[in-house]
Amino acid sequence: MNADQKIEKVKEILKNYSKLALAFSGGADSTLLAYLAREVDCDLLAISYDNQIFPSGFLEFCKKRASELGIKHEIIENNFLEIDDLANNTSKRCLVCRKLMYSAIKQRAYDKDYKIIIDGNNITDLINDRPGILMKYEYEIESPFIEAELETYEIHKFLNENKIPYSKSTTCLATRVKTNEKVTIGKINRINHCEEFIKGKTNSDSVKLREENNMATIELNDLEGILDSETIESVINELKLAQYDKVLLNLETNNSEEDLVKDFELEIGANSFRLRKKLPFEINISETSEIIQKEIEEENESIRNIETFEDIGYIKLEANGKDSKIFRDGKITIENIKNKKEAKEVLIKILPFIRRIV
Repeated sequence: MNADQKIEKVKEILKNYSKLALAFSGGADSTLLAYLAREVDCDLLAISYDNQIFPSGFLEFCKKRASELGIKHEIIENNFLEIDDLANNTSKRCLVCRKLMYSAIKQRAYDKDYKIIIDGNNITDLINDRPGILMKYEYEIESPFIEAELETYEIHKFLNENKIPYSKSTTCLATRVKTNEKVTIGKINRINHCEEFIKGKTNSDSVKLREENNMATIELNDLEGILDSETIESVINELKLAQYDKVLLNLETNNSEEDLVKDFELEIGANSFRLRKKLPFEINISETSEIIQKEIEEENESIRNIETFEDIGYIKLEANGKDSKIFRDGKITIENIKNKKEAKEVLIKILPFIRRIV
């Protein structure tokens, strides 16, 4: 399917539900879902969750976009810094955060008589290290973009071509602090101030400041605005005033439009290619196998002939007619593919069934 066909599929999915609640951040994914739901005349309730540690203007933008889109909007507030499991910033912080967020959104939706809840997770999210995504399965949150096989770049392209505004600063600021370093209101305020300052100096619309041992590492979606001596000096001075000991610049852009298949992941054979992809997390082989087996029983034509080797730690199957393997350590291999496009098409059929280990 091309992007337009995928968008039409999302509309068809939304049409199947007369009433929907949407986890709404005002970012690209949830904004497009709200826009499409309005286009097909869904009774939509957008619910924003304010954990008190989002970037400046997050809540105001959510209110503004909901009003502009003409949709009902509710806000749930909770101060995550008062919750030890989150303030202590362990490796499970995102899992705990999403558990609290989705449970609260589901309860609010049910209280308002909205029994179906959707979110903006898309196919690209499934290759990233986002343990919180497991909570969407636990709380039975639907993800129309995953069902329609939409990728991040396709969502952004549609929004930009149709001039639909969305926020590019919707990620929790606690994710900027190194895992196991305590998150405090002082750190959150300092990160927020510095990111806003850098945005103003560079005209970048996506800035992330990573903090570790009082060292700041700057990530931008476009480096051009910062690469002159005057701007660099200004940024360093401001961050030093904010009491950072060292200021670094990450030369890799924080581009969210990650390609599902990278060129180096394709091995060239005699007459075909082989995909060797490594996901940034371990895979629960038993649970993934059960989910794939259920899909086969429900006559999913894309998936066939599954064999599970629990003791060795991998699953063997056919996806889109291609021999594929899923390994416990996060590796996925796909054999005898013609090109990068076909590799992506097969991978997209596999990713939604994978369940990770946290």
